[in-house]
Amino acid sequence: MSLDLLRRGLKISHLRLLAELARQSRLTNAATAIGITQPAASRLISEIERITEAAVYVRSGRGIELTEVGRKLAERCVRILQELDDAGRDIDQHMSGQSGHVSIGSVTGPAIEYVLPALRHIRLSYPDISISVDVAPSRDLAPKLEDGRLDFSLSRVPVDEDPALFEERPLLREPASIIARIDHPLTRTDTPIPAQALLGFDWVLPPAGAPIRATAEQALRDKGLTLPSRVLTTSSFLFTLATVQRTNAIAPVAQSVARSFAEGADGTPGSLTELQSDLPLSVETYSFLTRKGQVLTPVAQVVAREVLRAVGEKGNPG
Repeated sequence: MSLDLLRRGLKISHLRLLAELARQSRLTNAATAIGITQPAASRLISEIERITEAAVYVRSGRGIELTEVGRKLAERCVRILQELDDAGRDIDQHMSGQSGHVSIGSVTGPAIEYVLPALRHIRLSYPDISISVDVAPSRDLAPKLEDGRLDFSLSRVPVDEDPALFEERPLLREPASIIARIDHPLTRTDTPIPAQALLGFDWVLPPAGAPIRATAEQALRDKGLTLPSRVLTTSSFLFTLATVQRTNAIAPVAQSVARSFAEGADGTPGSLTELQSDLPLSVETYSFLTRKGQVLTPVAQVVAREVLRAVGEKGNPG
């Protein structure tokens, strides 16, 4: 039979201290962060250990370090307090109408292809909704989604994350392309450009394990080709674009990204070109992700609905 922590006296003050200890390595700093004295924090820790019948921290050279029990409990405290935060936002937004703030995470392709069009519509229809968009690899978005810094994301569950922590609604595979500067030597090659010809140039790739890199490497293997011998590795999308624009390097990117830089809004040529090669690239399916058991606030539901509508309209034309 599991411990009934509420019946044994666990309180919000205990949750707040444990959640802060997940971020701080000194009890004094954690106490200050939640507005109590160090002796009061020590007393709360003693109460927590009595309630759980286990040590929740040990002293170390850097201050204190949570035990395995303390770490697991602190992680849940963070999520519980986030849900209470969301409840407060829910009530506030219900009282004030369709207003509030929503934090979205997205990998690059869907951000440009679906999130951006949805935001244009939201700006016109819901002017009191403020939105922040975190465009990053899935491995960076997952922890932010898990601890409540994001309301939802268009991304993938990283291989080193527990899928049980998320609600996952698979959406679309992400087509990808090879980009180069507009006057690149390969633009003078008959199309489709042989994959072998691509290997004669430097490649700009994200770190090992990134979906777009794994996709490109597997596509080359499937054609019986070696992997690129000259690779610049960077996690910066901006640096990737700058390198491709100023050198003969090429890079695989989401197709929506390639096309947005290959052509201006008025149809004029852009700063990059999408190379038409015989190397098929399609990144694994991304999903609409939320935390397990999370209930989106009303304003987040509005934004999610508009984003998913954009996915449906553009992802399934006709």
